[in-house]
Amino acid sequence: MSTSNAAHAPVSARHAFALAFDLAFRRDPIQSLVVPLLLRAPWMISLALLLRDGDVELTPRLQMLAAIALLGQSVTWWAVDSMLRFRARTVFNTPAGQRPAPVVPCYSRGLRRLPWLYLTESVRNLALTFAFGFFILPGVFLAHRLAFSTEAVVLDEPHLASAFRKSFRLSRRRFERWLEMVAVSVALAFSVLFVTASLYLSRPTDAWWQWVLAGSLAAAAIWPVFQYAWTFFYLRLVETETRFPSIAERLRASAPARAAVARVPAAGGMLAETPAHEGQPAPGTAAGALPARQESGVPFS
Repeated sequence: MSTSNAAHAPVSARHAFALAFDLAFRRDPIQSLVVPLLLRAPWMISLALLLRDGDVELTPRLQMLAAIALLGQSVTWWAVDSMLRFRARTVFNTPAGQRPAPVVPCYSRGLRRLPWLYLTESVRNLALTFAFGFFILPGVFLAHRLAFSTEAVVLDEPHLASAFRKSFRLSRRRFERWLEMVAVSVALAFSVLFVTASLYLSRPTDAWWQWVLAGSLAAAAIWPVFQYAWTFFYLRLVETETRFPSIAERLRASAPARAAVARVPAAGGMLAETPAHEGQPAPGTAAGALPARQESGVPFS
């Protein structure tokens, strides 16, 4: 069986980021950029203030506060990312002026997917750490094939295993496009960090942690653009995916046809003994084939 062209239709990183910038900066900048940053910034600032003196041993109280800040930052980050994925799906393949879905239902649906998102992220990061520990090629391969597991487990799949299977299926023969998405994402992230580092070098200070915090906040501010872009990229892959039936499904589908073919010899013997009535074609003639030839557009000879 030849693979359909629809299974590998064009997928563009440039188009995904164009949709992301349109949604984040033009359609809905408040809920896409401002509110997510306001939700994430307090946890990031609190953690930076607690850990700014890294050479000083933290007291048990400060350790507990740092753990709470880290937990709050992680949960907030995952909840916002889930919300962004759902809002991106509501405007995918819609007219330019279409508004995304209300934010509260998107947050509600995202929070319900948090346990599976946390498990998927943890298992994927553990697998990547193990793969990169051996050599660079196994790590790159696994990073490519599991690239869309978090989008899948939030938007479509019920659990970890099915999300991994879907990511493996969608990423097949898409290495160049995945690498393009990674390159664009890294270039945008490094541009923000480069600006922050340049400002620090122009005005060096002993409070280096303030510049680290500033760079982190700047990265968090544009993070929704990355999340939107990867979600749109995933949705495009799902849109172009063609599902081919398995061998078992094809056998089940062809069972009635094989049974009908097996009944033809017996039915032909019975028809041969039946006399033809006057004005009717004899059984077994090609009269029944005429309508089929008419439907196919083949003219009579």
